Amino acid sequence: MTKLKTGRRKAAGNPKSTGAQRVYEALRHAIIALDLAPGAALDEGPLCRHYKVSRTPVREALIRLASEDLVELQPNRGAKVASLQFLDVVDHYEAMDIFLPVTCHFAAVRRTADDLAEMFSRLEHFRSAVARKDGEAMIQTNYDLHWAIAAACHNRSLEKAYRKMLVDKLRIGQHGVRGSAQKRDQSLAERFQGTLRISEALVHAIGRGDGKKSESLARDLNTYVRQQVIELLSASLGKEIQLPGVADKAVDLQQRPGRTRKGKSAHAVS
Repeated sequence: MTKLKTGRRKAAGNPKSTGAQRVYEALRHAIIALDLAPGAALDEGPLCRHYKVSRTPVREALIRLASEDLVELQPNRGAKVASLQFLDVVDHYEAMDIFLPVTCHFAAVRRTADDLAEMFSRLEHFRSAVARKDGEAMIQTNYDLHWAIAAACHNRSLEKAYRKMLVDKLRIGQHGVRGSAQKRDQSLAERFQGTLRISEALVHAIGRGDGKKSESLARDLNTYVRQQVIELLSASLGKEIQLPGVADKAVDLQQRPGRTRKGKSAHAVS
């Protein structure tokens, strides 16, 4: 089984987290960070030994993760990390074209003073993470910012659906980033500069109560992020390899039709 973190970090406001909570937090982090690849088996025995807990906390954690669509529970076959297909990525950003503008419009016209304070606080944490080029923090603080925007829309059904999509966004955002931790953080920082710029304008539009501008900026944000992910998933390492006699015969693989087979996992090209 892939080497995992122990999950000893305690949840905020829950200093005496249970075994099930520790396992849940550690597995969730490993799945989102792709330390556990899509489709990877999650056998209870090794998980129990790794986290030094009985089967009950492990099962509770897996059930909770399944409710977030991060784990698939298979009758008589155990559990595995939820798959992530190219089609899932396409569907995600198509749905975000609808959900993100609507959520941001609602947030602009319904936000309270407390909502604004929370959004601006989380925006500052996001800005700080980008400045530090802390890859994990950038992804998490961006997620936290959108979580706050979802809360500000004050529509429970919309908030619940949008927050579920944010979990997909966390995994999708990790794909295609190669290299060492330092290079990975540098790559993420470059990508998130544009995300931060649009997000700052979006939060200020919500703060002014400008629903129309918030919708427009939400669409701009989704378009920008989608393009970043497309570029990452379709990039080739071939251009980094110099072979004798072929330097002037480069092929643009990104534009070659039929590069991928239907149903191929996005993780397979990361």
